[in-house]
Amino acid sequence: MPKIIEVKPLENFKLYVKYSDGLDGTINMQKMIKHKEYEALRNPEEFKKVSIDPKTKDIVWECGATMCKVATWNMLKLLSEMRALGIKNE
Repeated sequence: MPKIIEVKPLENFKLYVKYSDGLDGTINMQKMIKHKEYEALRNPEEFKKVSIDPKTKDIVWECGATMCKVATWNMLKLLSEMRALGIKNE
């Protein structure tokens, strides 16, 4: 499994993620933060406190919210394949 080498918060609750295999992309978190487990991330200042957990290598926030590195990779891979096919995701 490739490792996350970069994670960066963007405007409008979007997250840029880059993996060691070169896969990268932007994940729109606007729908995810409506769920209870991501509630704290509705605060833009909390959302900006994103990092890569040194132990699990998952995406984490100071408030305790997490995103699985495998699920995130699969999401970005699907988005990449959709773009290659000319399918718009939003």
